Amino acid sequence: MAGENGGYAGSFLRMGIGARSNALGNAGVADRPNGYSFYYNPSAAAFLDSKIISLSYSFMSLDRRFNVISYSMRVPPEAGLSIALVNTGIGDITAYNSLGEESGSIEQWANGIYFNFAKRFGEKLSLGLSLKYLREDINHKEYDYNASGWGFDFGATYLLTDQITIGGAVRDIRSKLKANTSDIFEFGGTTIDKFPVLYNIGFKYITPYSWLRILYDFEGSDKEAYRNHFGAEIVYIKGRENAAGDNLSLCLGLNEGEITAGAGMIFNFLGYNSRLDYAFIPSYIDEGSSHIFSWQFFLK
Repeated sequence: MAGENGGYAGSFLRMGIGARSNALGNAGVADRPNGYSFYYNPSAAAFLDSKIISLSYSFMSLDRRFNVISYSMRVPPEAGLSIALVNTGIGDITAYNSLGEESGSIEQWANGIYFNFAKRFGEKLSLGLSLKYLREDINHKEYDYNASGWGFDFGATYLLTDQITIGGAVRDIRSKLKANTSDIFEFGGTTIDKFPVLYNIGFKYITPYSWLRILYDFEGSDKEAYRNHFGAEIVYIKGRENAAGDNLSLCLGLNEGEITAGAGMIFNFLGYNSRLDYAFIPSYIDEGSSHIFSWQFFLK
């Protein structure tokens, strides 16, 4: 067994989003609700207590780009929703013809548009669903390729105690990209590339030392690929923790054995609380390290 999902369609939606979760080893299925919860657990939005505008940008090697923008809000009395765009792409890929001669350049990009809704049932349990529209484009001077499709994510969150949260999610249910290549290839036709279905379960534990939080996610897929995500966060809270989280935090994680790290802080920006996070992601297969910055704005 290869043990990885990387060779299948939709790999850009399996990289993780947001600097803090990436710094925590890509563990987030049981984390507190934030502007990126729609990705890790669609049910978390039901526990939001403010409106959040979230931005994320990744400085990646090989001219790759990865960006996220989202809007999340509480829907009284016991629900929440999110709308988000996940965008990735790369340009200036040298193209060659069948004779090995250069034939210009290629640009590729992919997008996932999320529509997320979550509902609480009592004070401890929430369920949520994300509908997402998927599209990939590849452009060359001689042809344009595009594929599109839809998919679903489902999640559940349970507040076991004040210190322990349990979460679970099934992602990329029926997610696929469908394309017609008749205009590109002589014997082209309809192609369908299905995404692996991911199964995540995890917990968050606020230890007896209130400044230390532990997160763990186990991830499996229908392609028999399995991963472990572990994160530890050291926090400093001046006064009472608010919707933006902790005043300062340091994060360390293990993403299937690869060490990740980062830091975050909250501060006032134009009269609103905002949270700025940074994550360092090492090179996995000699492609170069990545630096991720996320900025969340907490509106009243």
